[in-house]
Amino acid sequence: MKNKALLFATLITSLLVSSCGSYKIYTGTVIYDSTKQNEIVKSDELSNYLSSKAKIKFVLRTPPNFSSMPEEEQRKMNLIFAQIEKELIIRGHIVKDHTLLNKLLDNHSYSLSEIGDIIDTDIILEVLDVQFDITNQIKNFKIKENDMNTTFDNWKNINYVDCRISMMECRITLVDEGNIGGIFKFYISGCDNGNDFYIKFFEEYNGKPDLEKDAFVGWNYGNVSFNSLTNSYDMNYSSKKKALNRLVNALLEELSPSN
Repeated sequence: MKNKALLFATLITSLLVSSCGSYKIYTGTVIYDSTKQNEIVKSDELSNYLSSKAKIKFVLRTPPNFSSMPEEEQRKMNLIFAQIEKELIIRGHIVKDHTLLNKLLDNHSYSLSEIGDIIDTDIILEVLDVQFDITNQIKNFKIKENDMNTTFDNWKNINYVDCRISMMECRITLVDEGNIGGIFKFYISGCDNGNDFYIKFFEEYNGKPDLEKDAFVGWNYGNVSFNSLTNSYDMNYSSKKKALNRLVNALLEELSPSN
């Protein structure tokens, strides 16, 4: 009788324990390589030109519709010009005044080669477009603590990490030849090198997640209460500047003689 009672107690205890579990917080990592979207079209003429000169004379050209852009867009473009010009100078190149170029182009009295002689420049770099907040929803991620690859689709109520993309499109013109030397589109995101977040889900006694119970995500350990997250470079001036710096560096790496 005692053995039956002990067996019954053991069985009940086992059932109770196996049905137990608790919510736990783990570290998730989402990675997205935005550079795979880059579009690089570069002529042999440009490559040969870049490798033949230690220092190159650049001048930036504003988009044709710059004067009709909203004031906020003009401020953004001026920030971009300043950053590109700064990085070119740091890398040892010569940068000419882009306002003079615009005046000469508006005059319509000079050929491109004549403008190059007046300004004394080799290359015109035209920024065609810059965007800071392109939606990019990532589903797959890794749980760091147990090195487990998983996806948001496994849970019924959490959705994604939106690793938003920044993009810059530009065009290079070789002044002496009057030819387009390259057209580039560069992409970056805050998740390119991995971005950690926190995920809270119900873990069963055996260590497996209960995918039927609600899960939550968050950037901060103390506030894991969201269904989705967004990593954006469009939050403030400082974050835009960081994104722009990465985009400019991608451009200048393509313009280095070794590429």
